[in-house]
Amino acid sequence: MSIDPSAVWARMKMRVWPERYWLLALTESTAAAAAEVMLRSTGTYCCLIRDQAGISMVVDEAGSAVADELAHVQARFGPFRIVSTDGELPFDVVGFLRPVLEVLNSAGIKAGPICATGHDHLFIYEKDIEQAEAIIDEFIATSRQESSSLQDDTTDD
Repeated sequence: MSIDPSAVWARMKMRVWPERYWLLALTESTAAAAAEVMLRSTGTYCCLIRDQAGISMVVDEAGSAVADELAHVQARFGPFRIVSTDGELPFDVVGFLRPVLEVLNSAGIKAGPICATGHDHLFIYEKDIEQAEAIIDEFIATSRQESSSLQDDTTDD
């Protein structure tokens, strides 16, 4: 049985991490240094991705400074803020982020998704964070209203 993404959104809260974050492109030869940067980034959000293009890392400003010391930073994008789901998010929900990404993107906001086992995360340019928060809050409120309406309809039968 599939899980309705809008029902999950209706129960969802969001967390905006207080720190500024940077998306770094690192050389493949600095993988060990990148792992060291991640190990030092306790208490804050940090993401390390290795793919066909090399190594990418989302890290706060302190971690970015460590990366400058330990690794070869090829490119830097940001500053970003991280917005994370902060509620129960079943891993097998299909299409969970799509509707909120569509709303953000239609407002001209870049929202880079990063998914984990228990939470999903969006990195959003810091200059857009207030508008993005308002859009996400409205999206969640609408999801709650629609979910409440559906529950009312089923109890009326």
